[in-house]
Amino acid sequence: YLDLLDRVLAMAAPPEREVPVAEEQAGGDMSQSLVVRIIEAQERERLRLSRQMHDGPAQSLTNLILQAEICERLFDTDPERARAELAALRNAVAGTFKKVKGFIINLRPMMLDDLGLVPTLRRYVDSFSDNTGVLTQMSHTGKEKRLPRHEEVTIFRIVQELLNNAVEYGNASKIQIHLDIGETAVRVTVEDNGSGFDVSEMLSSEKDEMGLATMRERIEMLNGQIHFDSGLGRGTVVTIELPI
Repeated sequence: YLDLLDRVLAMAAPPEREVPVAEEQAGGDMSQSLVVRIIEAQERERLRLSRQMHDGPAQSLTNLILQAEICERLFDTDPERARAELAALRNAVAGTFKKVKGFIINLRPMMLDDLGLVPTLRRYVDSFSDNTGVLTQMSHTGKEKRLPRHEEVTIFRIVQELLNNAVEYGNASKIQIHLDIGETAVRVTVEDNGSGFDVSEMLSSEKDEMGLATMRERIEMLNGQIHFDSGLGRGTVVTIELPI
């Protein structure tokens, strides 16, 4: 499975030239600091994906091999047990396939290109809730229309990172996403009941572990705004507004 892991991780971050293209579409100039932050964000994502792959699909594939070997040995000595092991193996394969499918969706959901932001976010939120056990809900108001591609990708990726932050850093048990698409702007609110954090301290941190500064620069590059409202012990509310 190591070859599979290498291939998946190679897909984890977009090619370095993809960012400048998006910037040209948005009509903005990319600063050197943004390039550095994006590279750091890519490396954080690669590390997260590597851990998920090792703890999830990779471990499951190892178990499948062991189960297959058990079945092979039992065929001659205990056919009944061999059949039972095969049934368990079939269920395990189905479960592993589901994990791999979810893993691929996290990398690049094809729905985003085919159907747009609203249905893709709905599907992702449902999958995230199932996989993490964290109650995650999404509501939508306004029109369900397609946005410019670079805006859809940016919103999806930032929401994705906010959800991961809420669980990884905030230990949230409940997350609410609201998406409103108006005539001239799209507004996204992500609220969680996690432990919260000091916004000023996090934004001024050189490590930027939560990627807040990168999110802000990406949104401002699209002439939008992002606001972080949080504090220790009171959860987090992030509001994004982009012109369309």
